[in-house]
Amino acid sequence: MKTLSFTLLLFLGLFLITCKKDNSGVVDNTLTGRWKLSETYADPGDGSGKYLPVAKTNTPYVIFNTNGTLNGTAFPNDVSYVVKDSVTLAITSKTNSVENYAYKITNGVLQMSPAGPVFCTEGCGQRFSKTR
Repeated sequence: MKTLSFTLLLFLGLFLITCKKDNSGVVDNTLTGRWKLSETYADPGDGSGKYLPVAKTNTPYVIFNTNGTLNGTAFPNDVSYVVKDSVTLAITSKTNSVENYAYKITNGVLQMSPAGPVFCTEGCGQRFSKTR
């Protein structure tokens, strides 16, 4: 009986040591990394706008690099970004013009909308999902 108990304890101990923690439920809410466009917002001008899913083929994406550069197909004319504060990003184009975006990240979803100098007359925005 003691041998069986010892064997079970040894097996259980080895099993626990070799198990890896599953981090698949952890949401990454940092800006840096790769984001794919998942939804766009449009409003016809009467306040009834909503976010609609984008097509899954050739989905635009953006990569916010840790060094402040920008890559991807979602903002093809833009090259860099600066986090101005907790709700504003400044994105600089190849021609050195700067556009501010209101942004927030919630549960692995980045939501952005123009915040000047260019604005959307009837409301617009984009949502991106974090990819690995």
